[in-house]
Amino acid sequence: MTQVLLQRAARLADLEVGLPLGVTLPDGQRICLVRDNGTVYAVADRCPHRDFALSGGDLVGPCVLECPWHGARFDIRTGNILQGPATERLATYSVRVVGEEVFVGARRAT
Repeated sequence: MTQVLLQRAARLADLEVGLPLGVTLPDGQRICLVRDNGTVYAVADRCPHRDFALSGGDLVGPCVLECPWHGARFDIRTGNILQGPATERLATYSVRVVGEEVFVGARRAT
């Protein structure tokens, strides 16, 4: 059985509802955390269109993250593209909240 390593990403209090937060995990990965409707989501902090940080973007609807550079939109639950110019899905990661700590786990299969 493979054990999934959880990495501490942030404190729950660091996440404002609807405001993306870029963090660097202990292993060096850049992750964008988004708190929406009582749930914390984790996605790669890079737009697959031009590799710009998504943490500078906006939540423009329920679970919809918009890239600040070219307007690509993604569903943060699934990584699916909702609006171009991106043509590649966004990487998503498992999240576990334990008390007041937010942990990020493995990348989800596409």
